[in-house]
Amino acid sequence: MSHSGLSVLSNVSGRAGARTAPAGRIVEPNSKLVSLSLGIESNELIDRSLAEMAQLPYVEEILALPDVHQKEMMEIPSSIAVTTRDVIVPEFTSAAVNDGMGVVVTDLDAAGLTPERLTAFFTRVNANSAAHPFDGNRYSITTDELRRVLVEGGHGVLGRYGFSQETVGRMEGGGVVHGAQDVDAEEVVPLHLLTTRFSRSEMGLNFGGNHFLEVQVVDRVLDPAANAWGLREGQVVVMYHLGPGPFSGTLLHHYSRRTKLKSHRVPMFFMSKLFFHFVQRFGRTNPARAWAMHFRQNRWTPFPVRSEEGQLFRRALAMALNFGYAYRLGTVRAIIDGLTEAVSSSVKADLLCDISHNGITEETWGGRHGWVARHNACRLTPGGPAIVAGSYDVASYLGIGLDGGDDQRLSSYDHGAGNLIEHFRDHDRLGEEAGSVLRLKMTRGKNAEIVRRSDVPMRSAEPIDLVMECLERNRVVRPAVRLRPLGNLKN
Repeated sequence: MSHSGLSVLSNVSGRAGARTAPAGRIVEPNSKLVSLSLGIESNELIDRSLAEMAQLPYVEEILALPDVHQKEMMEIPSSIAVTTRDVIVPEFTSAAVNDGMGVVVTDLDAAGLTPERLTAFFTRVNANSAAHPFDGNRYSITTDELRRVLVEGGHGVLGRYGFSQETVGRMEGGGVVHGAQDVDAEEVVPLHLLTTRFSRSEMGLNFGGNHFLEVQVVDRVLDPAANAWGLREGQVVVMYHLGPGPFSGTLLHHYSRRTKLKSHRVPMFFMSKLFFHFVQRFGRTNPARAWAMHFRQNRWTPFPVRSEEGQLFRRALAMALNFGYAYRLGTVRAIIDGLTEAVSSSVKADLLCDISHNGITEETWGGRHGWVARHNACRLTPGGPAIVAGSYDVASYLGIGLDGGDDQRLSSYDHGAGNLIEHFRDHDRLGEEAGSVLRLKMTRGKNAEIVRRSDVPMRSAEPIDLVMECLERNRVVRPAVRLRPLGNLKN
């Protein structure tokens, strides 16, 4: 559910020799690149970037998804998956790894959810958001809990948030990435991230940028699998999209120089990186390699996975990913508390699924082994739930993961259709549908206020329907449930 306003879509079919496979799938002969381009708009910058990546000797495969586009200041296009062999490249995904989305299912009916109750719910949840990274609140964690989270992921806060193993098991990968259990945190994490409130005060509820909290209604059930998920038409669900919090991005910025880092933060990170690599890790850092890999802006920096630098980065990556799971569990707790305290004390609500769309993981798929970096793309789980988000005024979908095609090269899917939706909006092709959506913009913190409130008309689902049709015909994801927004919060 992006609101970036960048309306570009890649179409690589213009090159000589390219062939079109079923429903928009474009495969170049003897190429590492597979594109699910919808062919709506071509962009030479994206095509050139993908071609340059395909020439890298350590890149095995690139999958460009239907909503592929270029975000400002990013080293690679958005909505792609890149498989590498024997190296990890931090710039092939966002520094904010384990940005993700999830769906909480309730037993509420949309008919009884008035604008007043929606406002009360959003206000209650938002009151526990952090006004700034040091602002402690109801869902903040302790230093000991932070250290557990870095190793155990979501499991490290089950007691803190009152959830069972069953709940964290509904998160992608069971809510944990292994690989950080055999090292002291001080070997991997700058001391100020371990000892100050900066890392552990904000635990969820940051719905700024393209992130959101949205109350939705099950508009249509399209597949019997929805019954197994406990979903029926007219039922209320809550969808959230947010990042991994201040800890994860700050940690990984100590391991590479990213183009998106704002200029006023560069000196601060430079000094912090100097202290971490050359003082805190004194005697364990190779100065020349550290300078080349962590301080220089390389565009793409391959870390050999078995090198000392590669092993250190893998541990940092695992800790950053693990924090993201705990961060979003704090959001799930706040959602359930908000429903109970502001809507109905007897409401039943539970997590259906939670899926990441930024990260790098070691995977085996179709008999091939490698490291898959996803940038605003989700890992395909055959038979499992999939989330493809629309926009504040456009429907979203819950889908079912399919087999990825005969060659199983399609192991990822779009996390949303926001760029395509904005393309339609910019070209006056986004018609109206019946119904409206309550939009709230609020400040954050205990004294938060409503900055803007509006009712906006529902818009056509044509753009996201095009994405879903492409994914289904290529045996990636089949739509199961259409979700219509009722209310949307940004803060």
